[in-house]
Amino acid sequence: CVKCCMDALDIFDRAPAKKQVSDRSIIYPGYSLMSIIAKTMTYVPPNNMSREAFELSLGENFVKETHYQQYHHCRALAFQADIMRKQGRYEDALSVIDVLKTIYDPQLHSRVLMKEYVTDQCVEIVAASTFWLHHYGRNDEALRLCDQVVDTMLPEIEATELLTKFTILIPICRTLAKQRQTGAAKKALELYRTHVSDPVALAGGKAHPALGKRMPFLIILKCYSSGGEAYDDLSTDVAYMLNREDLTYPAHFETGALTRFDAAWSTICAEACLCLAKITGCNSQDESSDLIKE
Repeated sequence: CVKCCMDALDIFDRAPAKKQVSDRSIIYPGYSLMSIIAKTMTYVPPNNMSREAFELSLGENFVKETHYQQYHHCRALAFQADIMRKQGRYEDALSVIDVLKTIYDPQLHSRVLMKEYVTDQCVEIVAASTFWLHHYGRNDEALRLCDQVVDTMLPEIEATELLTKFTILIPICRTLAKQRQTGAAKKALELYRTHVSDPVALAGGKAHPALGKRMPFLIILKCYSSGGEAYDDLSTDVAYMLNREDLTYPAHFETGALTRFDAAWSTICAEACLCLAKITGCNSQDESSDLIKE
């Protein structure tokens, strides 16, 4: 599958007759599939290229091929920014996202992107950038962008698209929680409950398996929004983190969280345990010690 996709893109890139093709959209699914492969799988790039150089060329070529087809071009810019993020070039990624934001219109593009590509990676990468802005000290900018995503982009995502909402809201909620203000953390918790945790609970077994990751994020937000004080279902959350069984996912889900949320799954679980340990420390040294060991 991976080799077929790479070969198809290579053949198209080399084909002299491609200049006569006015509608290049026939090749866009190939680029889109490679963006998923690059994010979640190991593979050997063609022509003895390094993985970094190959993925950069993929992003550049996708942007070039979509230049005159707007929503495809938005998707290509999102892919290019994601590749830069993956390589640790966050400031370059932010520059590409600035260009994306001048073109991307959620009311015009979001649903057609969902139909064409299954997910709207444009809003996902814009949302992800809020946490990067916060990290680089551009906090006011990060908060304004959080509001923009929640007010103008999130409403375009169908209520049933829970995995997309999960991906969008994690960086938004992390950015709000890191403000160290109870009000901002409470806003994050309300957003997360309304759009992710409560609907997933209602969906039950019909929800996407990856949404099994939702609980540690929910616990982190509860801890921040409580202002460091004990909350109603604290003991339930402590029991969950101490007794949980590792999710039965392939190993790439550990790094998959890293590529989507800029934090490995084990790091997220560790943060949830430490947040709980800070609250329980005053009441139960044994429980707090168990959480720190976990």
